[in-house]
Amino acid sequence: MTYEEHFDQVVPQFLQPRQTMTTPSGLQISANGTCWIRQREAATGESGAELVINEHSDVQISFSHEIASLRLEYYVQSQRPFAHQPLPEGQETAVSVAAERRSVYWLTLSGSGFTDFKPGPLASEPSHQVLAGPFRRLTISTSETGSVHVRKLQWTRTNRH
Repeated sequence: MTYEEHFDQVVPQFLQPRQTMTTPSGLQISANGTCWIRQREAATGESGAELVINEHSDVQISFSHEIASLRLEYYVQSQRPFAHQPLPEGQETAVSVAAERRSVYWLTLSGSGFTDFKPGPLASEPSHQVLAGPFRRLTISTSETGSVHVRKLQWTRTNRH
């Protein structure tokens, strides 16, 4: 069975640091920095709600069950003008540019006896990433250079017998 949270049923609100919010789908979301649920009007004309994780924040999303797979729909707004440009081919600066790109945000998957860190891929347009489990918590950590906008989470639980 597939579960989802697209934040449309969540009242737009600012999430205070160390406050925990429970969504209608049962997710528990807590933050140590600036985070809120807001209505969005995307460039494509789509309307809906999104979870906004501002600069220098850690937002933890806890699931009530162990997760087998999570599809994260998101986009990133970065203050670095080159953050969404392709890397220059054959130039020595490509390594430093790539390192700075990875520093916009990180994903931490934890629970079920392990922790896995992943650099957050950049996407200035709505995109998605599939994260394989098992895990119980997803933490999205942002740097000072950008914000992450989560439009939808879609997941399946592990099926252990």
